[in-house]
Amino acid sequence: MARVADQRKTALSARKKLSAADRRQASLQASRRLARLPAVRRARRIGLYWPLASEIDPRPLVSLLGSSPPTVCYPRVVGDILRFVPARPASRWRRSALGVREPGGWSYPVNALDVLIMPLAGFDAAAHRIGLGGGFYDRTLAPVRTRPYTSPIRIGLAFECQRLDTIEPQPWDVDLAAVVTEDCVYRPYR
Repeated sequence: MARVADQRKTALSARKKLSAADRRQASLQASRRLARLPAVRRARRIGLYWPLASEIDPRPLVSLLGSSPPTVCYPRVVGDILRFVPARPASRWRRSALGVREPGGWSYPVNALDVLIMPLAGFDAAAHRIGLGGGFYDRTLAPVRTRPYTSPIRIGLAFECQRLDTIEPQPWDVDLAAVVTEDCVYRPYR
């Protein structure tokens, strides 16, 4: 676990060194790559996240999805898992105990999403990921992770500077279909 903690620290440190302008530009470039993915173009419901601190921002994706975009849902912590709330113009947002912006209102379970865009601390070229350490996404996806017909397509979103040489996945880590950065789409080696 010390190796994972060191890798997380390295990736997050690289991310924090990016200027606000570089983060905005890279977020837009990565969102353009996301918008071109067939799974994203076909999705009826997409789970996004509200960026924290220096995280890459997935919100530009919403305006890139055309005239009849999918329902965009944001996570809300319920107990120790995430539920996904459709974002509506009248949505009331609040800060959770963890400091994350969350919409109020009715929520979907994760298996109601077609695509889930996930934040991450670090990744490698095989699309392995290191999360931020809270385990919320892994716990939320655990019941559906081995059932592709009830699980959303999971895509990590990160800055290219967060790429690490190699990550050894842990048994509880949820696999990703891809990791998208401003420069590239990484897919698992199969």
